[in-house]
Amino acid sequence: MPEPPDRQPPGTITVLSLSPVESDHTALEQTFRESSLTLYPNCRLALHPSRTLASALAVLRSKRVPIILCDRDEQPEAWREILQACKGLAAPPCLIVTSRQADDREWAELLHAGAFDLLAKPFEKSNVMRIVQSAWVHWQSRYRLIETSEGLIEPATGS
Repeated sequence: MPEPPDRQPPGTITVLSLSPVESDHTALEQTFRESSLTLYPNCRLALHPSRTLASALAVLRSKRVPIILCDRDEQPEAWREILQACKGLAAPPCLIVTSRQADDREWAELLHAGAFDLLAKPFEKSNVMRIVQSAWVHWQSRYRLIETSEGLIEPATGS
């Protein structure tokens, strides 16, 4: 039986990668697979590649995604559309924009608009994991979600 659309397999943190460039997805997948880093007790990263904005938006409507990596080189405005689409979500994901031109000016523009960070291309494994880990810690602490055998849930508030 398939997982409900808003649930993730236990121990899995979904990272949505929006890029029309297959080598971006391949590099990220390899980085996640080869990393010994776990982000939350016993949680591993699972990459969900999307090549189009429409497919990425469909994923956001169907499941909880804490982290998005979005290419800016091939789709210069896609990251803005993703940010706009995330505004109505209960727990909006951290958006990490990827670009070959990762300079201070671009970084400041992205942060001012609401993105979480800027990741330089070509991807350096340690830098990818550092930024993704930082985004996960930020997202998890902001929404105070916990891992159970059923996946990530919101804790009872007692109110």
